[in-house]
This record gives sequence, structure tokens and C-alpha cells, in this order.
Amino acid sequence: MSVTPLRGGAAREAELLSAVLEVLRESGYDRLTVDAVAARARAGRQTVYRRWPTKADLVVAAFVNAVSAPPGIPDTGELRGDLLALMESLLDEVIRLGDVFAGLVGETRHNPELAVAMEQHYVATRRRAVLAVFERAWERGELSGSADTDLLWEVGPATLFFRAVASGETVDSELTRRIVDHIVLPLATAGRQPG
Repeated sequence: MSVTPLRGGAAREAELLSAVLEVLRESGYDRLTVDAVAARARAGRQTVYRRWPTKADLVVAAFVNAVSAPPGIPDTGELRGDLLALMESLLDEVIRLGDVFAGLVGETRHNPELAVAMEQHYVATRRRAVLAVFERAWERGELSGSADTDLLWEVGPATLFFRAVASGETVDSELTRRIVDHIVLPLATAGRQPG
């Protein structure tokens, strides 16, 4: 699908996507309308629809635009350093957009279109980064042969999001370190034969 650029370029697009987050925080996903976003951004609704044909596309674009760029694949030379780098990137996203994420997660259960958009444009990029880190760790002999990386990649983000969003507890770099050192690494390396 080709993407229709906005008149005014990247700065205008960022302004419009910022308006989406403002309206989303005020009204929630269910009551967010393209008309409300267009009015907030002082844009025509057809301008919005040409670029983002559905509300799900628009909201996910705003969310993805607001988080840091998809995480690069860190290469510190060791699994622990790589996982800490990825978790710090995720921590930044949770601190800045945890409230938006919580609302979207609730909506994905009732809105398959939103669920697909979130999976394709947000979750998949994070999954690829973590699985690439695990793949390199396997090549270096750091992982147990029985490590279930398809499941293990979710452990850190799930713990971080639960603490921040569901329980409302403070999240910080100390928590990401504890998640890596006391949960992810022990599960990833359990039973590994010393190299």
C-alpha cells in the first residue's frame, strides 16, 4: 500500500499524530473520532483519511510515532548487556506512553483491526530485536539448548508493563536490571553446559 504524504511534510505529520494522542488520552479509543483529531490538528478529515484509511491505522501510527524508533539490535558482546539495552528502550516507552498503551491493549481485545495494526507496527519490531539478540547469544554459546526464546522474549516486557500499567508501581532502571538478572537470564541459561 502506498503512503500518501501530508502537505507540510514530516513536521505536519508529527503535529497531526500528536493531536491523535491528545484526543486519545482525553476520550479513549472507542470515542476517538477522525473529526475530533482533524479539528484539534486544524486539518481536513479527508487529509487524515487519505494518509490513514482507518481509525486503527491512525491511532497506531500516532503511538508508534511517539515511541522511540523501533529498537535497533544492540551488540554489546554479551547477552546481559544486549537485554539491558533493549529493556532500557522499553522502559522509556513505558514511562512516556504507558497510559496510551494500557488503553490500546484493552481495546485490542474487542477490535481485531487494532490488534492486527499493533502487532504489525509495534509488537513485531520488538519481537524481532529480542529474538535477534537471543540468536546471537546462541551462537556465542550463552543460551541453554532448551531455552524457549519464542516465549522468553515476552517475559521482560510483560513484567515491566504489568508493574507500570496494571499495578501502577514505579518502574525504573533498577527494575529493568532485576528483570534481566533475576528472571530472563536465569531462564535463558538454566542447564547450559559451561563452554
